[in-house]
Amino acid sequence: MNKEFAVLPKWLINLFLWIGLSAGIAVRSLMLLNRANPAAAVWVWRFAMASYFVFFTYRYIIGRRRRRIVTNHDLIEKIRAADGLDETTREGTIYILRSIVRSKELFNYAFICVLSLIALVLDFFA
Repeated sequence: MNKEFAVLPKWLINLFLWIGLSAGIAVRSLMLLNRANPAAAVWVWRFAMASYFVFFTYRYIIGRRRRRIVTNHDLIEKIRAADGLDETTREGTIYILRSIVRSKELFNYAFICVLSLIALVLDFFA
């Protein structure tokens, strides 16, 4: 099997899902936690930033990999030229592939990842 097309194991995909969900819950609980226990809120915030860094790094890598596969293999042109596809299937597939290539998700993921890392560094060293 070509490593380029390998999908991560389901347990690892689920782990990243839970990391992202945990970070989101942590961030949203900070206001209440800060009132109840400010010292704990600091550690929850650090956990959230570290988790966001891990989760959005993962999302960036996956998004970049998808984009590279679409472009390196000229998938849009190959689907456009493929025989045996009905028009709805062809247009739907082209739409999905084009959205992968044109999406600004990589910028978004990289931006959140870098900001999370900067926030952690500033917190520990400032």
